[in-house]
Amino acid sequence: MKKIYLTIFTITAAVASVFSQTVPTCSLNPAFIASNKIGIWPDSATNFVSGTVGMPYEQNITVKVPKDTTSSGFKFCFNKFVLYTPSGITNYNMPPGLNIGSSSTLTANGSVNGAPSLRFIGNANDCASIYGTPTTAGSYTLQLEIQPYVNGPSFSACPNVPNINSGSSSIAGPTTLKYYIINISSPTGLQEIGKDRMTLYQNVPNPFSASTDIKFYVEGEDNATVTVYNALGSVVSQQTIKTSIGENKVTINGSSLSSGTYIYTLKYKNAVTTKRMMVINN
Repeated sequence: MKKIYLTIFTITAAVASVFSQTVPTCSLNPAFIASNKIGIWPDSATNFVSGTVGMPYEQNITVKVPKDTTSSGFKFCFNKFVLYTPSGITNYNMPPGLNIGSSSTLTANGSVNGAPSLRFIGNANDCASIYGTPTTAGSYTLQLEIQPYVNGPSFSACPNVPNINSGSSSIAGPTTLKYYIINISSPTGLQEIGKDRMTLYQNVPNPFSASTDIKFYVEGEDNATVTVYNALGSVVSQQTIKTSIGENKVTINGSSLSSGTYIYTLKYKNAVTTKRMMVINN
């Protein structure tokens, strides 16, 4: 019987890996969009979420490109920012099994240095995702090469919607970001609960603002309770569902939650397991 359960779990993980290769629908971070900051969110202080070998991973990225800039007293209009992996670096030095892409039709830019490249139009907000199923544990410092393209010098107002297919890269050279880190941990395995087993996955997306999904795997049919606690230990959400054998899911509404770190627990039969998640709201 245990061999049957392990076979089912292996098949489930393989199916999850296949579906995780589809570029997820990204979303703009509302707090970052409302701020006066430009560039990429999360920033270096917040960094990217961690993952686990064999578990689907997703990191949402928001990109804000300014309308113009001033150099040596002259104004230049941004057409686009192009993101690509530096020469000699394999796939941005991301953990094996992860990729980068965007659900936006504007951002596709083919392949540069053997990895997907993205472009983000000037004077606009856009998003992308790092996604997939990591295969190797470790700490990975990403290397993201960003090349701005501009028109100018300009003696009139820059267009609100620039031509994404034009612009010169000679004004400002590329910048390499080397401060984003993705930590991938080894799988903890299934927790034994009598004759059954269970495991709790990291919520996706994380961080989140509107909603997030918490998935978990169990080998029995019983009640399971997912509880979310704030930093003070108060319960902010609690859901009890009747499980089915295999993967189960609950959705957490984060629209009324304050920004910060939260704890969520899964209670199933006589076992409890815990993970952390982050909310980013205004």
